[in-house]
Amino acid sequence: MGFGVVSLLNAVFRRMFTSAGLRPASATVDADDTTIHFWAHPSLLQPSSSSEQQQPPPRPVVVLIHGFGPDPTWQWAAQAGQLSRHFDLVVPTLLFFGASATRAPARSDAFQAAALAALLTGGGHLPGLGADRAVHVVGTSYGGLVAYHLARELHRRGGGARAGKVALCDSDACKGAEDDRELAARAGVAEVTELLAPADTRALRRLMAVCAHRPVKYIPECLLRDMLRKYFGDKREDKIALIKGITTGEGFQLDPLPQEVLIIWGEFDQIFPVEKAHKMKDLGRRRR
Repeated sequence: MGFGVVSLLNAVFRRMFTSAGLRPASATVDADDTTIHFWAHPSLLQPSSSSEQQQPPPRPVVVLIHGFGPDPTWQWAAQAGQLSRHFDLVVPTLLFFGASATRAPARSDAFQAAALAALLTGGGHLPGLGADRAVHVVGTSYGGLVAYHLARELHRRGGGARAGKVALCDSDACKGAEDDRELAARAGVAEVTELLAPADTRALRRLMAVCAHRPVKYIPECLLRDMLRKYFGDKREDKIALIKGITTGEGFQLDPLPQEVLIIWGEFDQIFPVEKAHKMKDLGRRRR
C-alpha cells in the first residue's frame, strides 16, 4: 500500500512531538527482553552535567501513559507542545502497542507498570533523570490503570525516581464484571473485547462512535481499513489478553495512593460513565 492518509497523520503527529522537543528512544528493561519504546526530553537521555558551573534547577518530569488505540503520538500530540514548555516529558509506548514488546507471559496492567518502573529507575535508561527526582504520572483510560500501579510500584521500590503527583483521566480502577456487561450492552456487542479490540471496520466504526462525544459522521472505508491494519490488527490477540488481564476491579483492594491524586473525567464518557469518578473518589476517601 502506498503513502496513505494514516501514514500522513502519523508523520504529522511525530512532527508535533519533535517540535515539542521530544526524541524517540528504546530500552530493554529486564531479562525477558521487555523492550519499551518511548519519547523523552533530550535532557533525560544524557547524564546530568557535573560541571561546577551553576545549572538551572531541573524541571518537573511528567510521564504520559496512553490508553487503547493508536500510537501515543496520536493520543498525546495535542498536549505535548503545551506541556513540554513547563515539564520534561516521558511518553512511553505500552507493551503490545507499536514497537514495545516482551517475551514474558504476563499481560496485566501491573506488569505494564513494572516495566515502566524499570525504565524510570534502573539500568541508566534515562540517565538525566537523576536520583530522588519526583516523577509525576498521568494516565488516560487503560493508561490510568497502569499509572495507578506505577505510582504504587515507584513508592514500593524507593530510591531513584519517586512518584510525585498522579492524574487519572477517565480511568475506572473500580471496574468490575457488571461494568463490562453494561458497556458491552451499550455498544451492542457480546464482550468488551469486541469493542476495544476491533476485528473489522464495522467494529472500528462502533468503537469510534462510543469513544467520541461528537464522532465524525463520515469516515471513508479505505481510511478505516488503513487504521485497522496499522493500529488495531497488529498484536490483536495480545491486546485482548491485556483487557482480560486487568487486575483492578472486583476483589481488588483499591488502596489510596500516598501521592496527591487528581481525577479528571469527561462528562459524556460512554465507556466509563462520570458516576464512576465519584465512586473512585468516595472509595479513596473511605480507605484513608
